[in-house]
Amino acid sequence: MIRKTLVFLSVCTALFCFSSSAFAQTVDEIVQKNLAAKGGVEKLKGISTLRSTGTMTAQGQSATITSTSKRPNMTRQDFVTTGQTIVMAFDGTTARMINPAMSPTAMEMPAEQLEMIKDQSDMDGPLVDYKTKGFQIEFIGAEMSNGKKLMHLRVHRKALPVQDVYLDGETYLESKVTTEVPGSGVFETQFSDYRSVDGMMMPYSIKTVAAGMTVSEMKLTKIEVNAKIDDAVFKIK
Repeated sequence: MIRKTLVFLSVCTALFCFSSSAFAQTVDEIVQKNLAAKGGVEKLKGISTLRSTGTMTAQGQSATITSTSKRPNMTRQDFVTTGQTIVMAFDGTTARMINPAMSPTAMEMPAEQLEMIKDQSDMDGPLVDYKTKGFQIEFIGAEMSNGKKLMHLRVHRKALPVQDVYLDGETYLESKVTTEVPGSGVFETQFSDYRSVDGMMMPYSIKTVAAGMTVSEMKLTKIEVNAKIDDAVFKIK
């Protein structure tokens, strides 16, 4: 019995070591499948500007939203609701916002929101050139969720919260991403309704969930790639 137990433990140890080694070796393969599924690294890096429009519902209210990004790290979001326009913009250096309910003029965004909008300004996302960015990725394993196989990657990002990225086991496109926001809890962003835009797969439905409750849901109607956008768009006063 003891011998059988020792043999069993030896086999388990060997399998564990092999699995850990396999995970380390397959992270890049999984990432490459994801990037290929989205259209390939060259096409993704060929995006100089990205503009999407649609509607967003949150807490029973709806808004028209326009999200605009431009390399290397500029981003802007416009929300129009109940006759008011809220703007949040980052010009690569300064993050400012216009919220008529708070102030008639533009004001700088708080530090915690600054870090969030800086993160959003990365057009490529955490998986593209992750080693160059100084990120580390673990393959946690394959998991089942609502009858769907998901590939679970954990992304450790410098000076940013850890992200758990779940890729669809068949398409290798992002199914959901969870992020723990300090002081706010864990937010889960779900992606669906992928469509081809200039040969790249992009989600037209984006839902944010926290504590099991839907925080917001966005339905896009149009995505524009490489439209001409002046840098001044990202500087608000």
